[in-house]
Amino acid sequence: MKVPLNLVFEPKISVIITYFNLSEYIRPCIESILNQTYKNFEIIIVNDGSDENNSKILNEIKNEKIKIINSKENMGQLGAFLLGVDNALGEFICMVDADDVLLPNYLKTLLYIHLNYNAAFVSSSSGEINKNGEITSLNYVSNNFQNNLRTVKYCKTEEIFDTNDEFEISILDLKNTPFGLWSWRASTSAMIRKSAIEILKFYPDIKYWKTGADKVIFSLLHLIGGSINTNAVLWLYRQHSLNNSNTNLSTGNKKFLKESYIKKLIDWNIKLRLDTVKMFIKNRKEFIEIFSKTKYYKMLFSVIFCVNKKVCAKIIKTFAHG
Repeated sequence: MKVPLNLVFEPKISVIITYFNLSEYIRPCIESILNQTYKNFEIIIVNDGSDENNSKILNEIKNEKIKIINSKENMGQLGAFLLGVDNALGEFICMVDADDVLLPNYLKTLLYIHLNYNAAFVSSSSGEINKNGEITSLNYVSNNFQNNLRTVKYCKTEEIFDTNDEFEISILDLKNTPFGLWSWRASTSAMIRKSAIEILKFYPDIKYWKTGADKVIFSLLHLIGGSINTNAVLWLYRQHSLNNSNTNLSTGNKKFLKESYIKKLIDWNIKLRLDTVKMFIKNRKEFIEIFSKTKYYKMLFSVIFCVNKKVCAKIIKTFAHG
């Protein structure tokens, strides 16, 4: 469906940057947030145990919208994000990686979708840049977005990163997107309802997710409240040698993921499912009070019986060549 952009209500948004030794990229990231067309936001930078040289650059950044939280130990991506949430004043939360760049209408567009539709989070599409900021892709559409069908239009160079007034959305639920199936772009893509994030505080092993925190965050939020994808290109994913996905540096396409990373994804999927079942069983009474008994069992069974044929085929293929 196509959605016109017209925003009349302006709640506060908290943009949380989880930062660990990425000093060469942090300035353009922050500048891209400060240059947003939507102005009611705060920036929370969680310095997750960076070394002295990488921490020094944060002390040079001065702006009334920016709050810096220093952690002496490296908590990992999920722990750092939740520390930021504890200090956030916004009704909506964005988890931005320190090496990515936001386009000017990022906050405005994602907020507009939230205020017109009901979901735990909204994930946007992206362009891609390399470590030097050079463009490698103008549109990397989220997985599972209407079977990746898209409309292509030519535009002048100066119009490349202008957000259109119209864009499409795809509403996802547990029927069309089972628990544990990845159907979004990376962490920077999303705006999350702060009220939905409370579920993450029940997760039994936060320290495990040093990287790949968006896997557990998006999976659990989608489980309790559904999600929305939009084909609006609202940010730029930076490809470099330290990316968690470890893809071919010329593209982020998952067809080019290395086998070592595929095996990591398999471990993550197993870990996520087991931990989520444990979480639901341990907190049964509290979850029933929060969600109702019917909703509780529906979500629990969705986790236990989530089987995706494509994922199983990839697992078999990976181990067969292992």
